[in-house]
Amino acid sequence: MNEAEFLAKWQSEEPIYRAWGSFVQEEIERTLQNTSPSVDLQSFLKIPPQPRLKTVDSLIGKAFHRGKPYQDPYADIEDKVGLRFVVLLTADILKLKDVIESSDRWSWSLDKDFEADRDSRPMEFAYQSKHYVLKAASDTQTAGLVVPKGTPCEIQLRTLLQHAHSELTHDNIYKRDPGTEITKKIERTVAKSMALIEAVDDFFAQVLDELEKSSEAERNALTDLSQLYVQHVGRTAHVDKSNAIVLHAFRDQLGNTFRPRLEALLASKPFIAERIRDRFGSQYTFRQAWILLAYLVVSEIPNVTAERWPLTVQEIEPVFTDMGKTIT
Repeated sequence: MNEAEFLAKWQSEEPIYRAWGSFVQEEIERTLQNTSPSVDLQSFLKIPPQPRLKTVDSLIGKAFHRGKPYQDPYADIEDKVGLRFVVLLTADILKLKDVIESSDRWSWSLDKDFEADRDSRPMEFAYQSKHYVLKAASDTQTAGLVVPKGTPCEIQLRTLLQHAHSELTHDNIYKRDPGTEITKKIERTVAKSMALIEAVDDFFAQVLDELEKSSEAERNALTDLSQLYVQHVGRTAHVDKSNAIVLHAFRDQLGNTFRPRLEALLASKPFIAERIRDRFGSQYTFRQAWILLAYLVVSEIPNVTAERWPLTVQEIEPVFTDMGKTIT
């Protein structure tokens, strides 16, 4: 295959590769959202992924002008379309790894070109990023096109720190002008930065682990509130940031006895669910899951509730009224 034939084939198949890249992105994101616990894509993916097609010059250069030992350049180049997923920590890369390796919509392998580059340039690739090639497991219909079985898409998985490191070093050091000298000092600095990346990732993971442990009671309580809201009010509660604020203010009231106490209150005073239901459409406060906690603490510790209440007094006043109590 010469350059003209290569180009003609690429121009005819470019829409198929674009469609396959979009399909892979949507499939990975959908699976992430359906995992347990569900992943919030906006916070999990630090840079929005989007399919990137190689330019014509990049493809022609790689196929014919870089000394690559391709037997069939068009088939052997497997990154004609690619996606990059950037997450916070290496633990998040493992979540993506599980999604990619468990799907039956494609076969997967490690990117041979990337693996070879990593071996030849250890300073650039001595971190825990992952490069995959995903090939359609069967003919796949998407976006009005048929993606043939075996069509490849390259996937890069990086942490945010790895991405910053790669953006700095890849073009400035490893794809520099051949006449530019890289001193030993620069090489040592790059090596130190990679070690720092690994250390910082470990520190961040420890911090998140401790935060998860410290907020476990609040997360469990929010689950209980959401479930009991549906059960008694018959609607789905809203959960915004105000829930975290209220739960934190009364975290000493949570724990193993929290749900039984709340269930007993709702069973003995069914009017609480009725009042919430009546106000659901017109008042923000009564659409929040924390409103059930508000009724509980007003019932049990009204004076403490008035002192600790972290939001506006206007939001808690109707609860005091419903429970026949006054704010002192």
